[in-house]
Amino acid sequence: MRALFLLSFLLIGSVGGDLALALEGSASSSQPEPLVQVPSGTDIYYGTPGRPASEAAPRLTAADYPRYGSVDNRLAIWVVTQQHTYFGGFVLALPIFCLIIEVMGLLTRDPVAAVRYDRLARDFLRISLIAFSISSLLGVTLVGALLTLYPTFFRYITGVFKSMMGIYAVVFLAESWALYLYYYSWDRLSEGGRKWIHAAIGVVVNVCGTLLLFLANSWVSFMMSPAGVDQAGRFLGNSWHTLHTALWNPFNVHRILADMMTGGAVVLGYSAFRFLTAKNQDQRGYYDWMGYVFLFITMAALIPMPFAGYWLMRSVYEFRQQLGVTMMGGMLTWMFVLQAIAVGALFIGANYYLWQGMARMPGSERYHRYIKYILYGLVLSFLVWFTPHTLVLTSEEAKDIGGSQHPVIGNYGVMSAKNGAINTMILLSALSYECPRGPFAAPGPEHAHGVDRRPARQPGDREKRTFCRADCLGQDAGSWSGDALSVGDGVHLGHGPHGLYPIFRTVGLACSRDHA
Repeated sequence: MRALFLLSFLLIGSVGGDLALALEGSASSSQPEPLVQVPSGTDIYYGTPGRPASEAAPRLTAADYPRYGSVDNRLAIWVVTQQHTYFGGFVLALPIFCLIIEVMGLLTRDPVAAVRYDRLARDFLRISLIAFSISSLLGVTLVGALLTLYPTFFRYITGVFKSMMGIYAVVFLAESWALYLYYYSWDRLSEGGRKWIHAAIGVVVNVCGTLLLFLANSWVSFMMSPAGVDQAGRFLGNSWHTLHTALWNPFNVHRILADMMTGGAVVLGYSAFRFLTAKNQDQRGYYDWMGYVFLFITMAALIPMPFAGYWLMRSVYEFRQQLGVTMMGGMLTWMFVLQAIAVGALFIGANYYLWQGMARMPGSERYHRYIKYILYGLVLSFLVWFTPHTLVLTSEEAKDIGGSQHPVIGNYGVMSAKNGAINTMILLSALSYECPRGPFAAPGPEHAHGVDRRPARQPGDREKRTFCRADCLGQDAGSWSGDALSVGDGVHLGHGPHGLYPIFRTVGLACSRDHA
């Protein structure tokens, strides 16, 4: 995790600097960019000749769009598309989580932990089947809405991607088949080497899901940065060019990270709710551990997200500067302000969730006084992060402050200030996750080693375990004796240079000091 924080810090600094230069260049250019004139039958992006294989892009007027009473066509399409995006992203993220957790269970040497990982993966695979069905229904609804509200556009876009539609259908059917096989073969392939075969099916599911995401992203990236067509919008026969546009790869990276972050956050909220409504201690421990696992997954996807966003917007400015100006400095600026608020809230919320988990651990009181300073830093960085560069003002207001940019606040709306703000939020989050490692204690008495290797046989069984350790909360190392619960308490034994030591994941371990 520490390496991920530092890597994101360096990447954001380098890419953000390039984007800042692009924004400065756009600010000095108030005139629209002239369109590059290319001969007929020449790719407008790649510049390669081709033979037109579809009709030209239609030039429509308001009268060409069907109207149904007071229905707002754009709003209706947005609502359906947004819901399909939510569930589609959830369907992509859940099988990835299930595969990662299943492989973690296969690699662990603790049978109790393996059973718990297996249970968690299967629970969420069951949810993914429901989400997959809902996503499919929303996809059909979206196609019907496009045919009804935007028939000419739908006919044109399907003509350009005609060769891709068959591939999309085949991949969709393959994912459906693999997903149901992955779930219903869980018990049959649960023993020995067959478990690895089952994990291989999970790999197939995720490959198919990722391909579907890439194909769907190509439609959006084509509309924003067309390629593979001539100046009249006619498809020139090269499907790879229409797929691999200027924004396709940035979209793919950004969407994968966004889907994983969103899916992890949804599961995190679910586990928090189930923790609060749990009936017994075992359930509370299980859902607390689930929250810990998916908090890590959410943060692992959230940390690189600013880099992916910078890369995407840098690609937008490289393709067409006026498009970037419209998105970040024109009519769509308020969307970026809302997005910045959402990103900042995610960072603060993830840290707050972690602090609440620490509060339940005995011995964490000594770190509580530092939390407020981390919170102050996060809030100040958050305020700089979402401060706009140009305010929406009336002519009188602009005259009063001497221009469209506030003489003080405007200094925090530039990309150089925002780069520093997001980097500070990342590093402060890394500080929250930092776990100081103290030296291991000297070897304790003979009974402190070699008696703890047998895990609990059944969930809920108790075992007396004695060990020596130096935990992350800075307690003095020594010989400890305590009752370690199995499933639900998040307590495992690890191997250190001086024998076994406990690893806490959720609730604290009630131990009594046993001096040697």
